[in-house]
Amino acid sequence: GGVVTLRSLSPLAATVAGMKEERVDAAQRVLDAQGQIRRDRHRVLVAAAVCYSRSVATVACLLTEHTVAGPSDEPEFAGARSGDSAMLSQPQSPPPSPTRSVLSVLRQRLGDACNEIGKVLLTEVTGILSSKSQAPSKEDIADLKPSGPLLLSAQFWFTEGLAHFSECHDLANVALLRCNLCQCCKIRANANVMLPRLKSPESGRGTNHHSDATHAEICLQDAADHLQRAHEAFGERDVDPATWDMVSEELGATFLVLGVRRRQSLLGGGTTPIVVQALRLNPGKERSIVEPMSRSLEIYQALGNAHQAAAAHYQLALFYSRVWTCQRDEAKTREKLSAAFDHYGAAHGYFFDAMQGNEPTFVILTLDLSNFYSAVSGEIGCVSKALMCCVDACDAFSTEAIVAASKRRSKCSRAPDDDGWFEKMTTLAGSVEERVFKLLQTLVKMEKDAGSKVVK
Repeated sequence: GGVVTLRSLSPLAATVAGMKEERVDAAQRVLDAQGQIRRDRHRVLVAAAVCYSRSVATVACLLTEHTVAGPSDEPEFAGARSGDSAMLSQPQSPPPSPTRSVLSVLRQRLGDACNEIGKVLLTEVTGILSSKSQAPSKEDIADLKPSGPLLLSAQFWFTEGLAHFSECHDLANVALLRCNLCQCCKIRANANVMLPRLKSPESGRGTNHHSDATHAEICLQDAADHLQRAHEAFGERDVDPATWDMVSEELGATFLVLGVRRRQSLLGGGTTPIVVQALRLNPGKERSIVEPMSRSLEIYQALGNAHQAAAAHYQLALFYSRVWTCQRDEAKTREKLSAAFDHYGAAHGYFFDAMQGNEPTFVILTLDLSNFYSAVSGEIGCVSKALMCCVDACDAFSTEAIVAASKRRSKCSRAPDDDGWFEKMTTLAGSVEERVFKLLQTLVKMEKDAGSKVVK
């Protein structure tokens, strides 16, 4: 693979050194197994890309020659031959020289063709990955083999399109291609993609990657880099507000996922506070988690996206609620504890007011906040607040919430919290009930102990 000509119109245009040939062959079989119309469409797109590429090269060459020769050095053109005799006509004006506008149009057409081919291949990759579970079996792994060559080929075509749009200064399409390359990086972060796992020295740019960054973190950082470069190309929002905001939305989501991945990588899962000093993060690692999440929060606030801003607050709260217990001094402990309460408060405030449609998220948030209050102090005040957090969750199980969820299901809502809403809420109801009973038992015991002390 790697060479595209009019004799070979396969979109599989890129492979990597060391990739097994069987995976490339498997990818080609996936494309060949499609219907005739789709296969013809692929060939037409590749043929268009090849032809536009040759046209761009030709016009660019003519334009260069014309620029070097200068208008006074244009050659004279002979007249047409008629019969056996050839007559030299009077010197005519040469045909118009290729203009930069023509070259720009050709580059735009070439960029469009490359982008369309990349989108076709990316669709195939997402289709293969979505059909398999997160923990694929041996049989699934065989079906996943085409994903690597297809993803690399999609990345190749997007990169080609980006280069041509950049040449003709088509900023809107530069941003769109950067977004598509961002999607390629995010998909490569998926453990199921059959490609070599990246390490920091292999990541290309390197400066934004930590020496112990995981494969997923490297891919997500590269995704964020593409989006930041899209912003750099615009310079400022006023150039194209709609496209700028689209890139910002994607960048905010990427930063948030990157921060969560780093938190999970460095602290592990769960919400239990860290109490072992040996597990305390150094300032650099702590900053590597907080910075992308904070930037995500800033982006969403600037866009006026209150929902995603609340999600960013929630993730920051989860981080601070785990690290406040292992700080080097009391001042740092208070700082992290205060940050955890601030972010929890902001997230709780939003989801409490916008509970409908977000019930599962709100209930999980209240349970986390309840556990946080219990971890802060065993005093009756904190335990009471932990209980009140669970009481706040009652509205999420109301008749109105159930009726609204039923209506959304009948309309085939695709919102994340509506996917399996009733199953999620049934499970969460048990968790809330268990938590309430535990807290009530604790409060009763505390009141009994307090009464015994008064009697004595």
